[in-house]
Amino acid sequence: MQNSAVNPRSSDEFDVILIARALLRRAWVIIGITAIAGILGLLYVVFSERVYEARGYLVPPTQSDIADLNTGRTKEFELSPYSIDDVYRIFLRNLRSEALRQEFFANEYLPSLSSDQQARSRDALYSEFVRRIQINPTTSDEAGRYAVVVQTNSGEKAVDWIKKYVKRAETLATEEIMKNVSYEARVHAKNVAQEIDTKRETGQTEREDALVKLRAALSVAESSGVQKPTMVFGSSSSALAGNMEGDMSFLRGAEALKAEIKNLELRSSNDAFIKELRELQAKKNFFDKLATADREIGLYRYDGVVDAPENAIKPKASLVIGLALVLGAMLGLLTAFMFYRFEESR
Repeated sequence: MQNSAVNPRSSDEFDVILIARALLRRAWVIIGITAIAGILGLLYVVFSERVYEARGYLVPPTQSDIADLNTGRTKEFELSPYSIDDVYRIFLRNLRSEALRQEFFANEYLPSLSSDQQARSRDALYSEFVRRIQINPTTSDEAGRYAVVVQTNSGEKAVDWIKKYVKRAETLATEEIMKNVSYEARVHAKNVAQEIDTKRETGQTEREDALVKLRAALSVAESSGVQKPTMVFGSSSSALAGNMEGDMSFLRGAEALKAEIKNLELRSSNDAFIKELRELQAKKNFFDKLATADREIGLYRYDGVVDAPENAIKPKASLVIGLALVLGAMLGLLTAFMFYRFEESR
């Protein structure tokens, strides 16, 4: 018994050649839909909002940038100097802070939107803003090189926002540093002032004690009839000086004791007679000036120039039009095939 067919075909199988010919006969459908898709892609490119991206790169300051900040900050005054990493980390903390993002969102981003755009959800607008401004490290070191990336509908606005954002971070960081420096100086000045007050109180107590001793010596001198300093023969000058103090101070004579008592009673201030007081006053004056001194410091440097971009990053014309043509061609092929199947089924 012989097979009646060498290559039998099922009724559900398609003849590829017939389908290809059918599609070629309907090439106008494929070309038309592809052209329409390409035109739609072109219209999207023409009328969609342009997005420009600007980048600013930041690096740590130099030692000369923070030299003014460290004026007077020596071990002699118990003040540790600020390092480059110290000030740069404070600047980066403010640059990446959520407080600065929210402030910039309210003061710069929202006013730049139209009234229709501002009517949208606040959360949606803020999420969009966060995507438009990015601060990212470009090195593995957290205190190394950073990139500030801004995307807006204008290249000039993108550059302006970068400079404003970085400048505001610098202002906040400078205020924080100067506040710390001022507070630290005021604390030291307060401590020195307390030490000065203690020495003055001690000096006043010593003055009152001296008056008590001198009055006692005067009473003894008057009782003994010693009016003039009494020389003790046979004693050395050092021994004589020693004998003039303490219990033997009456030997200085009533006249000298009265004069010294009067001098102590009329003395308006003990400052000139207190040891190390002038040094402490000079130290306090230094801390007072340090607390209010103006500083010219730099917390960062731009690595290169922040230029306005010439070309938009969105939409990408070639990619959008190419994708539209591909999708249009696929849709055209599918439509032509559906026409073919419809006619076959009839």
